[in-house]
Amino acid sequence: MIAPYFVPRRRVGALRPFKFAIHMKEMGWEPVILTIAEKTGKLTEKERVLLDGIKIIEIDTPFDQTTRTKTPEGKKKKPQIVSHASSWIDKNIPVDSWIFLFWLRYLGILSKVKELNPDIIWSTGDPWSGLWLGEKLARDLSKQWVADFRDPWTISDVNLRDRSAFSEELDRRAEKRIVESADKLIFTSKATERAYHNHYGLKKSKTAVIYNSYDPALFEDPGDEKWSYEPDPELLHILFFGRFRRLSPAEPIINVIRYLSKTDPGVAEKIRIHSFGELEPDEAKKIDLFDLAEVFVQHKPVVPQKTLSVLNKADLLLVSTDRNRKNIIPAKLWDYLATEKPILSIAPNAEITGILEVAKAGFGFHPDQIAEVSDFLKKCLKAKQQETKLSRLGKDGYPTRELFESRNTTQQLVTILDEIIGHE
Repeated sequence: MIAPYFVPRRRVGALRPFKFAIHMKEMGWEPVILTIAEKTGKLTEKERVLLDGIKIIEIDTPFDQTTRTKTPEGKKKKPQIVSHASSWIDKNIPVDSWIFLFWLRYLGILSKVKELNPDIIWSTGDPWSGLWLGEKLARDLSKQWVADFRDPWTISDVNLRDRSAFSEELDRRAEKRIVESADKLIFTSKATERAYHNHYGLKKSKTAVIYNSYDPALFEDPGDEKWSYEPDPELLHILFFGRFRRLSPAEPIINVIRYLSKTDPGVAEKIRIHSFGELEPDEAKKIDLFDLAEVFVQHKPVVPQKTLSVLNKADLLLVSTDRNRKNIIPAKLWDYLATEKPILSIAPNAEITGILEVAKAGFGFHPDQIAEVSDFLKKCLKAKQQETKLSRLGKDGYPTRELFESRNTTQQLVTILDEIIGHE
């Protein structure tokens, strides 16, 4: 399993393969993880236990721009020329800069994988170099290969980074080769799968959708890891478990609060929006522009062990994406499903709303449905004041949510792997 990012990194690209790996052994498979070494983070005790017995091969790297560390006080920041050089490289290098590491270490990687002699290779992107490495290893070793795309690569409606025409063209060629070479393509949303079918004219049998997931085991035994913040019980607290940024903007909920401020200021005054981590400058400007600093409450990021404690302090859990990201299902949705708190999605992908309806976990709206979201928040505030429950939400147990647990999504992956290699 080629997973350039793996725990203790805290990102979707790391958690998806981790949640697969910890359940595969009980289903007849022995995963071996090939990943880029991460020296700054630490596994939680729960993660350490779940990974016991799983072999992890780490590729040491002399560079790593993906781990964000604060500049210590008194120490100068990187010179502007270094920042410009880094941006130039990012713009002009095809695939992503990790490809240099994989080129440099390829013979060593090839030797280790050849020694393991795997039955099949699975690799995930982004970073898209993970798919590049999977395709090259599968070709050189004559192995069958599954490409786990997650989000769209070159056919996305949103540019994840500024690209030169040169690197964009090479990316398109690399993606086409990967799409054609893989024995199976896996996506994390039906909308993304449709986009690739339409773009490449793929057969239905070539692709599958396996959603991201939540794992109840990761939320067990929180122990003493409690979030110290105590929300005002008189207010309606909407929690966005992350920081507002370009791809997960504050704008959809800002528009709702502004609308409420005009139509029902009494309700608007009783709403607080919580987020974690420093706001991106553009998001902070929007909040200041509309004089909403009191509404938007920022908190420091919390350790993974406090996740459940944090989520359970909310009245509503917010999903928000850029209105052009019509193929995306945000990763935080799956963490939210581990709680019994209602979820509010303001996103363009109707698939999210469908998941919420099946799981009886919350309510979904398009970003243009400002009045409808406003009415919904009024009902939420009233329900809190009257200590009643919103309709449509599940009862104790949430049986339909089991569809989205990582054991079930791993079973979907294992079924595909079994079929490819003819494993009984």
